[in-house]
Amino acid sequence: MDFQQCYQYIGNVFYEHDFSDIGKNFSALITLKGKESNYIFLSYINGEKYMAPKCHKSASIYLSLSVDTFEAIVNGKLDSFKAFTTGKIQAKGNVVLAMSIYNSFK
Repeated sequence: MDFQQCYQYIGNVFYEHDFSDIGKNFSALITLKGKESNYIFLSYINGEKYMAPKCHKSASIYLSLSVDTFEAIVNGKLDSFKAFTTGKIQAKGNVVLAMSIYNSFK
């Protein structure tokens, strides 16, 4: 996968999912590391979704992972919780909210 494919995949999941069950507004910055680092900013505020391929300094959740790790998770070859506990995904900010968001996808 390249960055564009990752961006498209995340966008499809993000825009198709109903986050109303979480009950909180959130913003997330995902850093995908490959030959160079690329950023994906997501926000969910009062039911409105926004996504852009840019860096943003004020997010409630920060995630950083390689494109290879992302692809392994998407293809079911790596569990995201295991990736987090082994350091393949680095998270900062409201990690509890990040887990709530993740769990809402299941």
